[in-house]
Amino acid sequence: MLRQTLSRLAPLFLFALVAGCEEDSVTTGDDAYLKNVEKTGGKSQKWIYEGTLPKLESPAVVISLKAHTLRMTGLLPASYEAELPFYAKTTGEQNGRTRVTVVYPVATGAIDPSTGKAPAGPGHYSKLYGVPFTPTTDKAAWGGFPFLKYHASRGLAFHGPITSERNADTGDWEWVLKRGPVSHGCQRMQGEHVVELSHMLGMNMAGPHKSGDTAQITVSVDVTNEYDSFEGKLVDVDYPALPAVKRPTGNVVMFETWDSRNIPNLVCAYDSKRLLDGTHCDNIGIVKQDVATGEMLVVEEEETRWVGSSCDADSECGFEVDGTQAHCNKVGGDGFCTVACEGYCADTAGAAPTFCGRTGSNSGTCMAKAAVENDGCLDIDGTSAKQVERFIGSSGASAKVATVCSF
Repeated sequence: MLRQTLSRLAPLFLFALVAGCEEDSVTTGDDAYLKNVEKTGGKSQKWIYEGTLPKLESPAVVISLKAHTLRMTGLLPASYEAELPFYAKTTGEQNGRTRVTVVYPVATGAIDPSTGKAPAGPGHYSKLYGVPFTPTTDKAAWGGFPFLKYHASRGLAFHGPITSERNADTGDWEWVLKRGPVSHGCQRMQGEHVVELSHMLGMNMAGPHKSGDTAQITVSVDVTNEYDSFEGKLVDVDYPALPAVKRPTGNVVMFETWDSRNIPNLVCAYDSKRLLDGTHCDNIGIVKQDVATGEMLVVEEEETRWVGSSCDADSECGFEVDGTQAHCNKVGGDGFCTVACEGYCADTAGAAPTFCGRTGSNSGTCMAKAAVENDGCLDIDGTSAKQVERFIGSSGASAKVATVCSF
């Protein structure tokens, strides 16, 4: 049974609760979601959940540090009648109850180069100590998202993404999750995901919370270094991962997921001028995806064609780089767009950063770096993440090695 107790706690306890998950250096990527107004002088926002997933009974959470997944499962209340979202899987119990399972992508602890190991807390835990509203401090960019601590002594927890990037189109700073070994041991989550998770665990996120509110939740939490499994198959989630993530292959069940770019009316920042009547998040942005079926309602623009885009012929690389026409670099039946280079390659918004890789004693070609934009090279047919030296030529560039997508 999930037990929740909200109370006011001293600032000292709140500091101890979050002390184990300091902020890493901010990096960039193409997956941007909820606005980070703190970058432009605003205060940490309070986040509201208006989705249909309710507080679940007999909840359990399983973390796979290997696959970078978090699986939440529990029983629907007997009185539940609303329609479930497309990313929630259901199974019937012998007693007639319905079990719901949702999987989220997470980040894990970065490897310490001095030890070759990552900070982690594998094991079984029976409680979560939650803070539904965690404002940013000089310690880390908590972003106002919930903080759910499972490791009492080390402060390991599930919390918001910490990292943010600037949207090239709007100029806004937006929160973004890097799914990979990038944290100090905690499991970072997309902001909207940790809000939804907290709601299912019983921290009612349909209204704003104060910074001193806390919750103690009785729940089974298992953290493992191995893959998680569901109905006899290995668990993965349809979300890009950094090259260091060892995603399962073969006997895999792929869970769908969601983000606020496509369904902005599920989680939004609290606005005291709007009613908390179930429509608080309406008109925040264009709803591009049907939350019940997962069907896309708005056709996205064609992907950016740039260095590293998969191709079958030169005609598919219809762009120029510094006045040089791109061509399709073919090996067997696979290919990617590129141009010859010396020292440097040009980048463009929406595509992975590039690198001038050595391809011969006196030649180089532009290659896409392994990044979230290409799902760690998985999106570029026939390539894999490899370390290559920079081709300097006559450019005067410094020697460098980068991880790129190469045949």
